[in-house]
Amino acid sequence: MALVRWKRRGESNPWSALRDLEDRFSRVFGTLGDDGGGWFEGAWVPSMDVTESEDAYTIEADLPGMKKDDIELVVVDNVVTLKGERKFEHENKAEGYHRFERRYGSFQRAFEVPGGFDSDKVTASFEDGVLRVALPKREDAKPKQIQVKVK
Repeated sequence: MALVRWKRRGESNPWSALRDLEDRFSRVFGTLGDDGGGWFEGAWVPSMDVTESEDAYTIEADLPGMKKDDIELVVVDNVVTLKGERKFEHENKAEGYHRFERRYGSFQRAFEVPGGFDSDKVTASFEDGVLRVALPKREDAKPKQIQVKVK
C-alpha cells in the first residue's frame, strides 16, 4: 500500500502529497496514546489555508474550541506568527467509557510572505472557531501591467 499518491503535472499542488503523508502519519501515531494528546503531547498543529489574491494574502486557521484570548498573532517584517494553546479539560466520571481523539496543547506556526504586505493594514477576525487574517499587499508588491510600445 502506498502512503502517498503522486499526481501528474498540472493536476494539483505538489505540496498536497506531503500534506497527505503528514495527515496519514498523524492518524497512525497521533491516536496511539490514551491521554488526549497521543504519543506527541503538545504536538497539536491547527490546519491552515494560505491563499493569495491580486490585492492580499489571506490566512484561515481552524481553531475549534479555542477562545480569542488563547490566540496570539504577531506580525514582524514579512513574517506572520500564530501562537496559541488549546487546553485539555478532562471531566472525571465514575462510570462510562471515555475516548479522547481531539488534540490539545500549544502550537506555533510562522509564515514568511513573499513580497511582503502592508503591516499597518492587517486585519484579523475570529468567528465559529476560524481565525481569518487579511494581509493587504504593499502597492509596490502588486503586479503591474506594463504597456509595450512598438516602434
